[in-house]
Amino acid sequence: MKKIKETEFTEVKIPVPWGHVAGKWYGPADVRPILMIHGWLDNAGTWDTLIPLLPKDGISYLAIDLPGHGFSSHIPEGMIYSHYDYVWLIHRIRMIYNWPKVSLLGHSVGSILCFLYSGIFAQYVDMIIGLDLIITFTDARLVTNVLQVSLSRATTLMLHHMTPESQSTYTKEELVERLVANSYDSLSPKDCEYFLRRGMKRSKSKPGRFKLTSDPRVKMYSWISLSQENYHSLAKEITCPIIFISANIKRNIPNKEITAANEKTIVDFMKENMPNFKHHIVSGKHHVHLSDPERVSGIISDFILKHRGPKSKI
Repeated sequence: MKKIKETEFTEVKIPVPWGHVAGKWYGPADVRPILMIHGWLDNAGTWDTLIPLLPKDGISYLAIDLPGHGFSSHIPEGMIYSHYDYVWLIHRIRMIYNWPKVSLLGHSVGSILCFLYSGIFAQYVDMIIGLDLIITFTDARLVTNVLQVSLSRATTLMLHHMTPESQSTYTKEELVERLVANSYDSLSPKDCEYFLRRGMKRSKSKPGRFKLTSDPRVKMYSWISLSQENYHSLAKEITCPIIFISANIKRNIPNKEITAANEKTIVDFMKENMPNFKHHIVSGKHHVHLSDPERVSGIISDFILKHRGPKSKI
């Protein structure tokens, strides 16, 4: 990846009842931004190399940390994170800023959230850009497996969160190793640097060591699971222009074959039934937008200039 000059931004805090949602606002403050939503266990740093390559003339971007990630507040004790709450968060942010419409750009789980919100509130969305994930869990075996793993970890994660002084500490090198491993090698050590800017904090009691800023409870996730019929019905509600960009190198994740088959089914359905849907495949891994942003920036920029342009004043 070539050296990319970073774009200036303003750090913002969006108030919510349990604290705030942190974000990085790029561009004019009086222009309705494109809302950018990162993937699971990532943060707003996922866009640091892509945003400098996107259109700037009269266009703004708001890259948020989802609750429990990056600099955003953790949810109250005794609660767990869910897709429902994150979909509602998009609606909450739109209402807080009083935007008549919202433009969405998401990666991985963030992409799923964008599609879900757009199917539920189609009248409030004017464009969608999804990167390398478009489906929720639809296979019964996969749903059961995810529920078993998540619920079995619930008590441990709750107790761990309620005693923050006992949270593990790491060297920076150890954190990089963890990020690379948890990404199934989608991230390089260099990529990890962008996440760690918002993803780690110094330990007060152990010099030279760090804690994660993310809430351990985000690892126990409550997913929205739809049947194929439900998903098709939801997709049909979306009327705005959509592009979905897939990376051609798939991660060796659990249930990889099931996930790939479900994604192909949904993409084929959208191609056949949604005239505003376009699908692109680029060379790269799951985080290609971060590691090799020039491979997706042209596609995204053309789409933004065609469907937004410098006209969306707040």
